[in-house]
Amino acid sequence: MARRCHRMGRLREIAALVEGAYASLEARSFPAKGRGWVCRGGAICTARNGLLDNEVTLCSLQFLGLATALASALAADGSRIDAQDIAFIRETLNVALEHLLHWATESVTKSIVQAAQAAPNEVIDGSSKLLFTDKPLWLIGVYAEVAGVLAAIGDRDLKAVSISAGDVLRLQRHYQALIHLFFARISLENATKDGERLGTVADLDRGYWRLYSDNRFAAYTGEQKPVLCETGSGGVTRPKAVVDPATVPLLSSAGWDISHARRLVHVLDALDRNRTAIAAMWGSRDFRVPLSTVQSTFANSLLVRIWNGDSNYPLFSNYFSGANGWYRVAYDNGTGQCREGTPPYALTSSFPTGGYISWSKYHARIGQLGSQLYRLYESTHPADVAFVEHYYPDFSGRASPRTVALSRLMFLPTLVGGSDAQLSVPGARTFKH
Repeated sequence: MARRCHRMGRLREIAALVEGAYASLEARSFPAKGRGWVCRGGAICTARNGLLDNEVTLCSLQFLGLATALASALAADGSRIDAQDIAFIRETLNVALEHLLHWATESVTKSIVQAAQAAPNEVIDGSSKLLFTDKPLWLIGVYAEVAGVLAAIGDRDLKAVSISAGDVLRLQRHYQALIHLFFARISLENATKDGERLGTVADLDRGYWRLYSDNRFAAYTGEQKPVLCETGSGGVTRPKAVVDPATVPLLSSAGWDISHARRLVHVLDALDRNRTAIAAMWGSRDFRVPLSTVQSTFANSLLVRIWNGDSNYPLFSNYFSGANGWYRVAYDNGTGQCREGTPPYALTSSFPTGGYISWSKYHARIGQLGSQLYRLYESTHPADVAFVEHYYPDFSGRASPRTVALSRLMFLPTLVGGSDAQLSVPGARTFKH
């Protein structure tokens, strides 16, 4: 929202917060010289899952997605940036390029090229080796924002950012492999209902995730929990099967869930804003599907496949394919702690908190659903309160003030559209630039 509204003051506030993390970078030398954030402990970072004393790639990638998008937003307002902005942009570019060079090894690029040639039936076990995950998606977003910053600022103010011609070629090969894999994993089809054509819809990695453990119960939509987590000695929880997995068929179309797919909002936006700079910096490729078509078809999927069709009480299925089975049953994330799983519609809050409402520029109905959710969150009617408490608990009066504040922080900015847009909700204040 700060970018769309050209709020330089707010962007600088965020930059000050982001910049604080740079002090925690540690030097490393392999496979490329540079710095990284090394995890030194905590509930998630343990020796058991191999994260202790290592850089957690996904965490760094997601943070760099924020940092480079912020640098890009500042750089885009070139006539208003000052020396402090330039210093932040320069440091962010250096950190981002160091990480990209660290990850863009020849062997990694080769494996990405091989994955782009794989068909869903070549996935024969629960390994993530051939999957298109959120890591390569975030990488594409970082590449896009870096290209945009370099194009906006140029050599005039960034003499401290140096990269050899050989490294540029290595990064170009890495980016081109990534973007080719991304487009190879987008499936488009014409959706119909009762003979009526509903438009073209998109899915990501459709069919590749059918054997992945997170999606083992994607075809199970029962209310009974598939497993129960029982506490044993030492306070360790372990799963106890309630529903026999052998009685639940695999979901052959299993792809991304709607919570992880929220990354699409940011990455597709980064690709769209920086398309000219990307072609100049990383090289352009021709794809069978134009980027504008990809964006609108993913937005169309929200309405055609994922939304429950109820304008008064909107809900959204757990999977981008429209499947609404259980997700991550008995998931422990390498911590040794059991989680019982996510039931049907339990990922529905990804719609308001995942940035999806900004896709209202492709389909006005998406914005209308966002406005309706705002009305429900503000309502004191017993039916509305019960609905929010059950399906959107992080916005309800039962959640902690901090949880509600963070949820609204992710939700409210998406209700603000273009430069002349405003959201007016009856009985509430008006949001505008």
